[in-house]
Amino acid sequence: MKKTALISLAAGAALFGADAVKDPNAFVTHTELSYVQTGGNTDTTAFSLDFTGKKAWDTQSLKLDFDALYGTENSIENKNKLFTELNYDWQFAEYFTLNYLAGYKNDKFSGYEYQFYTGPGAKYIALDGKTFGLDFQGNVLYSADETMDKYYDANGDEIKYPYPDGTAGARVEPGEFDGYYGAMLKGNFSWVIVEGFKFLQEASYRTSFEDGSNYFVYSKTAVESKISDMFSLGISYKIDYANLPPEGNERTDTTFMTSLIIDY
Repeated sequence: MKKTALISLAAGAALFGADAVKDPNAFVTHTELSYVQTGGNTDTTAFSLDFTGKKAWDTQSLKLDFDALYGTENSIENKNKLFTELNYDWQFAEYFTLNYLAGYKNDKFSGYEYQFYTGPGAKYIALDGKTFGLDFQGNVLYSADETMDKYYDANGDEIKYPYPDGTAGARVEPGEFDGYYGAMLKGNFSWVIVEGFKFLQEASYRTSFEDGSNYFVYSKTAVESKISDMFSLGISYKIDYANLPPEGNERTDTTFMTSLIIDY
Protein backbone atom coordinates (compact mmCIF):
# COMPACT_ATOMS: atom_id res chain seq x y z
CA MET A 1 0.00 0.00 0.00
CA LYS A 2 2.76 2.45 0.97
CA LYS A 3 4.85 1.47 -2.06
CA THR A 4 1.83 2.07 -4.30
CA ALA A 5 1.35 5.51 -2.76
CA LEU A 6 4.99 6.43 -3.38
CA ILE A 7 4.84 5.26 -7.00
CA SER A 8 1.65 7.28 -7.49
CA LEU A 9 3.38 10.34 -6.05
CA ALA A 10 6.30 9.87 -8.43
CA ALA A 11 3.93 9.59 -11.37
CA GLY A 12 2.19 12.75 -10.24
CA ALA A 13 5.51 14.56 -10.06
CA ALA A 14 6.28 13.50 -13.63
CA LEU A 15 2.90 14.77 -14.86
CA PHE A 16 3.42 18.00 -12.94
CA GLY A 17 6.76 18.39 -14.67
CA ALA A 18 5.19 17.93 -18.08
CA ASP A 19 2.93 20.92 -17.34
CA ALA A 20 5.94 22.92 -16.17
CA VAL A 21 7.52 22.60 -19.63
CA LYS A 22 4.40 24.15 -21.19
CA ASP A 23 3.90 26.90 -18.60
CA PRO A 24 6.92 29.21 -18.12
CA ASN A 25 5.41 30.45 -14.84
CA ALA A 26 5.20 26.98 -13.27
CA PHE A 27 7.59 25.53 -10.73
CA VAL A 28 11.07 24.45 -11.80
CA THR A 29 11.43 20.87 -10.59
CA HIS A 30 14.15 18.30 -10.00
CA THR A 31 13.17 14.64 -9.42
CA GLU A 32 15.45 11.71 -8.56
CA LEU A 33 13.95 8.22 -8.85
CA SER A 34 15.42 4.87 -7.84
CA TYR A 35 13.83 1.40 -7.73
CA VAL A 36 15.43 -1.97 -6.92
CA GLN A 37 13.79 -5.40 -6.84
CA THR A 38 15.48 -8.77 -6.24
CA GLY A 39 14.09 -12.31 -6.11
CA GLY A 40 15.26 -15.82 -5.32
CA ASN A 41 16.87 -16.55 -1.96
CA THR A 42 15.85 -13.09 -0.76
CA ASP A 43 12.93 -11.06 -2.07
CA THR A 44 13.61 -7.35 -1.65
CA THR A 45 12.17 -4.13 -2.99
CA ALA A 46 13.35 -0.56 -2.43
CA PHE A 47 11.93 2.65 -3.83
CA SER A 48 13.17 6.20 -3.33
CA LEU A 49 11.95 9.60 -4.48
CA ASP A 50 13.91 12.83 -4.01
CA PHE A 51 11.94 15.82 -5.30
CA THR A 52 12.60 19.58 -5.33
CA GLY A 53 10.21 22.19 -6.69
CA LYS A 54 10.95 25.93 -6.77
CA LYS A 55 8.90 28.95 -7.80
CA ALA A 56 10.14 32.56 -7.92
CA TRP A 57 8.20 35.84 -8.02
CA ASP A 58 10.56 38.78 -8.59
CA THR A 59 12.48 39.02 -5.28
CA GLN A 60 10.57 36.18 -3.58
CA SER A 61 10.83 32.40 -3.96
CA LEU A 62 9.33 29.27 -2.48
CA LYS A 63 11.10 25.88 -2.49
CA LEU A 64 9.73 22.48 -1.52
CA ASP A 65 11.98 19.49 -0.83
CA PHE A 66 10.52 16.00 -0.47
CA ASP A 67 12.53 12.82 0.20
CA ALA A 68 10.93 9.38 0.60
CA LEU A 69 12.47 5.91 1.00
CA TYR A 70 10.53 2.66 1.38
CA GLY A 71 11.67 -0.96 1.20
CA THR A 72 10.85 -4.53 2.21
CA GLU A 73 12.78 -7.78 2.64
CA ASN A 74 10.79 -11.03 2.37
CA SER A 75 7.61 -8.93 2.67
CA ILE A 76 8.79 -7.36 5.96
CA GLU A 77 9.31 -3.61 5.97
CA ASN A 78 12.98 -2.61 6.40
CA LYS A 79 12.92 1.02 5.22
CA ASN A 80 10.26 3.65 5.86
CA LYS A 81 11.39 7.27 5.78
CA LEU A 82 9.73 10.52 4.75
CA PHE A 83 11.22 14.01 4.95
CA THR A 84 9.87 17.32 3.66
CA GLU A 85 11.02 20.92 4.04
CA LEU A 86 9.54 24.20 2.81
CA ASN A 87 11.69 27.34 2.42
CA TYR A 88 10.46 30.86 1.70
CA ASP A 89 13.03 33.51 0.67
CA TRP A 90 12.80 37.25 0.13
CA GLN A 91 15.93 38.63 -1.53
CA PHE A 92 16.24 42.16 -0.15
CA ALA A 93 19.85 42.68 -1.34
CA GLU A 94 22.12 41.26 -4.05
CA TYR A 95 23.68 38.62 -1.81
CA PHE A 96 21.22 38.34 1.08
CA THR A 97 17.73 36.92 1.63
CA LEU A 98 15.40 36.71 4.59
CA ASN A 99 14.15 33.17 5.06
CA TYR A 100 11.46 31.18 6.80
CA LEU A 101 11.50 27.38 6.87
CA ALA A 102 9.43 24.48 8.15
CA GLY A 103 10.54 20.85 8.15
CA TYR A 104 9.04 17.47 9.04
CA LYS A 105 10.64 14.02 9.26
CA ASN A 106 9.16 10.59 9.92
CA ASP A 107 11.59 7.65 9.98
CA LYS A 108 10.17 4.49 11.56
CA PHE A 109 13.65 2.95 12.00
CA SER A 110 15.24 5.97 13.72
CA GLY A 111 13.32 5.61 17.00
CA TYR A 112 11.47 8.89 16.44
CA GLU A 113 7.71 9.01 15.87
CA TYR A 114 8.29 12.36 14.16
CA GLN A 115 10.54 15.41 14.16
CA PHE A 116 9.35 18.92 13.32
CA TYR A 117 11.04 22.32 13.22
CA THR A 118 10.19 25.82 12.03
CA GLY A 119 11.56 29.35 12.30
CA PRO A 120 12.95 32.50 10.63
CA GLY A 121 16.44 33.07 9.35
CA ALA A 122 18.65 34.57 6.65
CA LYS A 123 20.74 33.35 3.72
CA TYR A 124 24.01 34.62 2.27
CA ILE A 125 24.61 33.90 -1.44
CA ALA A 126 28.38 33.73 -1.79
CA LEU A 127 28.52 32.43 -5.39
CA ASP A 128 25.81 32.31 -8.04
CA GLY A 129 27.48 31.66 -11.38
CA LYS A 130 27.34 29.13 -14.20
CA THR A 131 30.29 27.17 -12.80
CA PHE A 132 30.05 27.60 -9.02
CA GLY A 133 27.19 28.06 -6.59
CA LEU A 134 27.54 28.52 -2.84
CA ASP A 135 25.15 29.74 -0.15
CA PHE A 136 24.92 29.64 3.63
CA GLN A 137 21.74 29.77 5.71
CA GLY A 138 21.03 30.20 9.41
CA ASN A 139 17.69 29.92 11.24
CA VAL A 140 16.40 30.23 14.78
CA LEU A 141 14.00 27.34 15.33
CA TYR A 142 11.35 25.85 17.49
CA SER A 143 11.77 22.05 17.30
CA ALA A 144 9.52 19.22 18.43
CA ASP A 145 10.84 15.63 18.64
CA GLU A 146 8.66 12.72 19.76
CA THR A 147 10.16 9.27 20.26
CA MET A 148 8.35 6.01 19.46
CA ASP A 149 6.93 3.65 22.07
CA LYS A 150 9.49 0.96 22.96
CA TYR A 151 8.53 -2.72 23.45
CA TYR A 152 10.53 -5.27 25.46
CA ASP A 153 10.11 -9.05 25.77
CA ALA A 154 10.25 -11.09 28.99
CA ASN A 155 14.07 -11.21 28.81
CA GLY A 156 14.29 -7.40 28.60
CA ASP A 157 15.35 -7.41 24.94
CA GLU A 158 13.83 -4.74 22.72
CA ILE A 159 11.30 -5.83 20.09
CA LYS A 160 12.27 -3.57 17.23
CA TYR A 161 10.03 -2.05 14.59
CA PRO A 162 8.34 -3.40 12.43
CA TYR A 163 7.54 -5.96 15.16
CA PRO A 164 7.42 -9.02 12.82
CA ASP A 165 6.14 -11.31 15.61
CA GLY A 166 3.81 -8.73 17.14
CA THR A 167 3.97 -7.05 20.56
CA ALA A 168 1.37 -9.04 22.52
CA GLY A 169 2.44 -9.41 26.15
CA ALA A 170 5.42 -7.10 25.74
CA ARG A 171 6.36 -4.43 28.27
CA VAL A 172 5.79 -0.93 26.89
CA GLU A 173 7.77 2.22 27.55
CA PRO A 174 5.80 5.16 26.11
CA GLY A 175 7.55 7.59 23.79
CA GLU A 176 8.52 11.04 25.03
CA PHE A 177 7.88 14.52 23.62
CA ASP A 178 10.64 17.16 23.64
CA GLY A 179 9.91 20.72 22.51
CA TYR A 180 12.80 23.21 22.51
CA TYR A 181 14.32 26.28 20.86
CA GLY A 182 17.48 25.97 18.84
CA ALA A 183 19.19 26.82 15.58
CA MET A 184 20.02 25.37 12.18
CA LEU A 185 23.00 26.10 9.93
CA LYS A 186 22.96 24.98 6.30
CA GLY A 187 25.28 25.15 3.33
CA ASN A 188 24.89 24.28 -0.36
CA PHE A 189 27.71 24.03 -2.92
CA SER A 190 27.55 23.17 -6.63
CA TRP A 191 30.31 22.89 -9.21
CA VAL A 192 29.86 22.30 -12.94
CA ILE A 193 33.14 20.48 -13.54
CA VAL A 194 32.56 20.24 -17.30
CA GLU A 195 29.44 20.91 -19.31
CA GLY A 196 26.88 18.24 -18.42
CA PHE A 197 28.73 16.95 -15.34
CA LYS A 198 28.05 18.46 -11.90
CA PHE A 199 29.20 17.95 -8.32
CA LEU A 200 26.89 18.90 -5.43
CA GLN A 201 27.33 19.06 -1.67
CA GLU A 202 24.72 20.06 0.89
CA ALA A 203 24.93 19.88 4.68
CA SER A 204 22.95 20.99 7.71
CA TYR A 205 23.44 21.13 11.47
CA ARG A 206 20.46 21.49 13.86
CA THR A 207 20.90 21.86 17.61
CA SER A 208 19.15 22.82 20.84
CA PHE A 209 19.94 25.99 22.81
CA GLU A 210 19.15 24.14 26.06
CA ASP A 211 21.40 21.12 25.44
CA GLY A 212 24.26 21.51 22.98
CA SER A 213 24.81 17.74 22.91
CA ASN A 214 21.36 17.31 21.33
CA TYR A 215 22.15 17.91 17.66
CA PHE A 216 21.47 16.46 14.22
CA VAL A 217 23.72 16.50 11.15
CA TYR A 218 22.72 15.79 7.56
CA SER A 219 24.96 15.59 4.49
CA LYS A 220 24.35 14.74 0.85
CA THR A 221 27.20 14.39 -1.65
CA ALA A 222 26.25 13.80 -5.28
CA VAL A 223 27.42 13.84 -8.88
CA GLU A 224 25.10 14.22 -11.86
CA SER A 225 25.78 13.50 -15.53
CA LYS A 226 23.38 14.73 -18.20
CA ILE A 227 22.22 12.33 -20.91
CA SER A 228 19.74 14.77 -22.49
CA ASP A 229 18.24 18.20 -21.82
CA MET A 230 15.70 16.62 -19.46
CA PHE A 231 17.35 13.46 -18.11
CA SER A 232 20.49 12.80 -16.07
CA LEU A 233 22.06 9.93 -14.19
CA GLY A 234 23.09 10.56 -10.60
CA ILE A 235 25.01 8.97 -7.73
CA SER A 236 24.53 10.24 -4.19
CA TYR A 237 25.64 9.42 -0.67
CA LYS A 238 23.60 10.64 2.32
CA ILE A 239 24.56 10.70 5.99
CA ASP A 240 21.89 11.25 8.67
CA TYR A 241 23.33 11.60 12.19
CA ALA A 242 21.61 12.06 15.58
CA ASN A 243 23.98 12.63 18.50
CA LEU A 244 21.44 11.57 21.16
CA PRO A 245 19.22 8.98 19.43
CA PRO A 246 16.50 7.11 21.34
CA GLU A 247 17.92 4.23 23.38
CA GLY A 248 18.54 1.17 21.24
CA ASN A 249 18.93 3.09 17.96
CA GLU A 250 22.11 3.83 16.02
CA ARG A 251 23.45 7.36 15.70
CA THR A 252 24.22 7.20 11.98
CA ASP A 253 22.15 6.19 8.95
CA THR A 254 23.73 6.16 5.49
CA THR A 255 22.18 5.80 2.05
CA PHE A 256 24.05 5.18 -1.22
CA MET A 257 21.85 5.57 -4.26
CA THR A 258 22.01 5.64 -8.06
CA SER A 259 19.13 7.49 -9.67
CA LEU A 260 17.44 8.58 -12.85
CA ILE A 261 17.06 12.38 -12.63
CA ILE A 262 14.38 14.41 -14.38
CA ASP A 263 14.75 18.19 -14.61
CA TYR A 264 11.89 20.27 -15.98
